[in-house]
Amino acid sequence: MKNKIIIIGGYPATGKSTFSHKLSQELNIPCFNKDTIKETLGDGFGSESGEVFKKGSYTTFLLILHITECFLQAEQICILESNFALNEIEKIKILLKKYSSECLTFRFIGDLDVIFDRYSKRHSAGERHWVHKSAGDRERFKKVMRDVYGLEGVQIEQLITVDTTSFHDVNYENLINIAKIFSNG
Repeated sequence: MKNKIIIIGGYPATGKSTFSHKLSQELNIPCFNKDTIKETLGDGFGSESGEVFKKGSYTTFLLILHITECFLQAEQICILESNFALNEIEKIKILLKKYSSECLTFRFIGDLDVIFDRYSKRHSAGERHWVHKSAGDRERFKKVMRDVYGLEGVQIEQLITVDTTSFHDVNYENLINIAKIFSNG
């Protein structure tokens, strides 16, 4: 059986973390969430140091990359969740090739105005850990999402695009079944 990884990537505020936790429970496999790791680093560094803002995202990705390689070496499956930047996906693809691995990727997207509003509301309500930045300017946010986190044009063997503009329109049961087939195949 080939080594396998499940990636859940795309825009923030699209339900990636919620889906990844549910999928982890359904498949009984570990899930590594970038936000959880970054928040843990932030708590360790403390808000006064500023280090988590300077290097937190990069350091978190390096940890995810290391974890991925450990799982591939052990021929174990895991779930990786983040709003992966395009260059980060390329580094994961290098590991997948090195270990002759298969990857199922869920790309979570949505209407960027809806996503901006959702993200801003969550941030202003204080529902997020202090390591997360505010959305800032709407147009800049939308440009960064399209250019960096949308995973447009990324060549991944099994890519499922999930539009979460309306969470009620998403068939999560079907997505979980796709992942079950992938993980058991």
